[in-house]
Amino acid sequence: MTPMDRVRNEDGLIMVVALGIVAVLAALTLAVATSGQMTTVTSALSTHGGAAFHVADGTAHYALGDDLNFVPYMASRTTNLRGTTADLDGSATSTYAEYRALPGNVLVRTADGQVRAAQFGQAEGLGKMYIFRVDAKKNTAAAGIDPAGTVSMRVAKAAPCPDCG
Repeated sequence: MTPMDRVRNEDGLIMVVALGIVAVLAALTLAVATSGQMTTVTSALSTHGGAAFHVADGTAHYALGDDLNFVPYMASRTTNLRGTTADLDGSATSTYAEYRALPGNVLVRTADGQVRAAQFGQAEGLGKMYIFRVDAKKNTAAAGIDPAGTVSMRVAKAAPCPDCG
């Protein structure tokens, strides 16, 4: 075999090595692009989930200002806030839960920031509470695609003492 024959046989080997390097670089490029795409999708889902929570939270706080949501012994009341002055894409359901008296001594923080002892249940209306549950949610258009947000809270409304006469 002459030196010239050996050079001709190695020409194919260089081509195979070059193709291997191109394939490795293509795989690396695909991995980087997929990672970037997943980061973008994750970020978008997080943003949409946070926005859904804020709609539900705003809906719950808007419902707190509506006196019709806090009528003792009422049936559940659902308010859709789309198209209202708030124009939130959410709805709130207010449900009467119970009547409770809170007798006894407790500590309260006054408006000036001081903590002092207080007694409930000693005078008319003190310590008597109507308890309601407010469930707010973001209205979803397509389940599984449109992110859902929910907020639930218990609300107390001062009440006269129906047991006292």
